[in-house]
Amino acid sequence: MAKFFNSDMAELASQLVLSPRRLRGSQVQGIERLLGLIEAEKAYPFDFVCFHITGYGRRGRPGKDAIPGEALVSDLISMAESVTRKSAVAVGEIGVPCLSHEEVAGELKVSTKTVRRWRNKGLMGLRLVYEDGVNRLAFMRTTIDRFILQNKQIVDKAASFTQLSATERDAIVSRARVLVCDRPMKLHTAATLIAEETGRAIETVRYTLRRHDQANVDDALFLERDGVFLNDRHEAIWNCHDSGESVSSIAESFGGSVSSIEATLRTVQVCKWSTPAVDWVHNELFDAPNADALILEVDEPAADAGAKLAKAPSGLPAYFRSLYETPLLSREQEQDLFRRYNYLKFKASGEIRSVDATEIAADEFDRISHLMGQVEVIRQRIVKANLRLVVSIAKKHVGWSADFFEVISDGNISLMRAAEKFDYALGNKFSTYATWAVMKNYARSIPEQRYRNQRYVTGQDIALETQADDRVAEPSTSDREVVREMIDEAVGQLDAREREIVIHHFGLGSEQETQTLEQLGQRFGVTKERIRQIERRALDRLKGVLAPSLVEALSS
Repeated sequence: MAKFFNSDMAELASQLVLSPRRLRGSQVQGIERLLGLIEAEKAYPFDFVCFHITGYGRRGRPGKDAIPGEALVSDLISMAESVTRKSAVAVGEIGVPCLSHEEVAGELKVSTKTVRRWRNKGLMGLRLVYEDGVNRLAFMRTTIDRFILQNKQIVDKAASFTQLSATERDAIVSRARVLVCDRPMKLHTAATLIAEETGRAIETVRYTLRRHDQANVDDALFLERDGVFLNDRHEAIWNCHDSGESVSSIAESFGGSVSSIEATLRTVQVCKWSTPAVDWVHNELFDAPNADALILEVDEPAADAGAKLAKAPSGLPAYFRSLYETPLLSREQEQDLFRRYNYLKFKASGEIRSVDATEIAADEFDRISHLMGQVEVIRQRIVKANLRLVVSIAKKHVGWSADFFEVISDGNISLMRAAEKFDYALGNKFSTYATWAVMKNYARSIPEQRYRNQRYVTGQDIALETQADDRVAEPSTSDREVVREMIDEAVGQLDAREREIVIHHFGLGSEQETQTLEQLGQRFGVTKERIRQIERRALDRLKGVLAPSLVEALSS
C-alpha cells in the first residue's frame, strides 16, 4: 500500500482510480508536469495540485492547508505508482514513450538498484502492464529528461562510479584486518577510516566488508560482540593480563605501544561486563534525584545487640571452620546490603550502556571499574554470610558422604543465583528465599546424581566385569529416606485437596494403601474425571520442583 504524507493527497489518489480510464494518461502526465514545477523549500495549496492533475478546480469548497514541497514530491510519486498499479494501466495507454528500469540504468550508466533508489529523489515510476501481461516498473521519457536536468550532479557522479575490482576488494579486507588487529573497533569505524584512505564511499566499504564476513564465517572480521569486534589477538592480550603479566611486558610481546595495549584491555573488559548485561532488581528509590545520598552515603546498620560470633565445633574440616569466621547478618544489615548491591549494579549498567567500548577513556573506565569493584565486595559479603545455610541444607539431604562437598558446591551456586534475584523490598529475609532456591535445586539434582552414580560409577563397572549376574542393586535405606524427604517437601507445596489426592492415590501415607480415582471421587463427592484433572494439575506442579525421574516414578 502506497504511503502518503497528506491525507488529501491519499483521497485524491483514490478518486483518480475511480475516474474514467481514458483519463489515466493525461492524469499521469499532469503529475509529471507538476513535479517539474515544485520546489522543495516552498509550500503549495491543494487546489493548485488538484487543478494540474485533473484540470478541474474545487468550486464552492473551502481551501485545504498548503502542502510542503518535499512532502508533495513524495506523495505525487506514490500517487503515480498507486494509480497505475490499481488501474492495471497498459504501457500503450500512457500516450508517451516509456522505458523499463533496466533500459534507464543502461542509458544513464548506473545500476538498476540506483535507478530504484532515485525514486525517492523525484524519479517518478509507473507500474505498467507490458505485452506479456507482466506488471513492471517503467519511466516516461519526459520523467527521465526532467530528472537529469534537476539532478545533473547526482547523475554524473553515479555514472562516473566504477565497480570495485577484485584487487580493490582484497585491499579493503586486508586493511580492515590490520585495523582490527591493532585495536578493537566497530565496523562503521573501520569503514570510515578505509573510505578516507581509498576515496570510496563509506557505504561501499561497509558493504564490501559485510559481504566478506558473510562468505567467510570462519575468517570473519566483524562477528561482533555488542557491536565491537574482538579477535584472537585481543583475547590473547586479555589472557596475558589476566594471568598477571604487566602491560609493558604485554606490549613488548605483541609489538604494540603501552597505550594501545591499555586501550585494548579497557575495551575487552567493557565487553565482558556487557556480556551478559549487568542485571539488578529495580527499586523506585534508585530513580530519586538524591539516590546516592539516600543509599550509599548513609552509615551501615549495626549488628544485632548481643550477637556473638558462633564458635566452630571441634573436629570440622578447615573449610567448615572458616565459615564460622563470618558473622550472620541482621535483618537491617541484609536490607542495607541488598539495597546498595542492586543500586550499584543499576549505576554501573547505566554507565556501561552510555560508553563506546572502542573509544572509552581512562577516566570513564576507572569510574565503571570502581562501581563494579564495589558490587563484587558486597556480593562476597552476602554470599559468605550465608554459606553456613547451604551446609545445613546439604546435611539434611545427603548427610556426611563422599558426595558432600560436591553437593555443597552445587548449593553455593544456587545461593549466588538467589542473591541476584532477591528483592529486598518485599520484606522477606534472604535466608528464607535462599533456602527455597537451594532446596529446589537439590530436589532436582540429587536424585539424578544418585541415579547416575549407581549406574555409571567405575567401581560398580569393575564389579560387574568380575562377577556378572542378573541381580539389581537395591537402594540403601539412606537413599530411600532422602528421596522420601524430597517427595514430602514437594507434596507439601500443593494445596490441601491436591495433596490428599496425591498421597492417597500413590500410597504415600503411613498406611501405604492406594485408592482408585473412583474411590477418591466418592470421598470428595465429585466424578472420577474431576479427580483425574486435579491429580494431573498436581503432577504438573511437582515437575517444577522434583527431578524428572522422581515425577516419572511417582506417576507410573
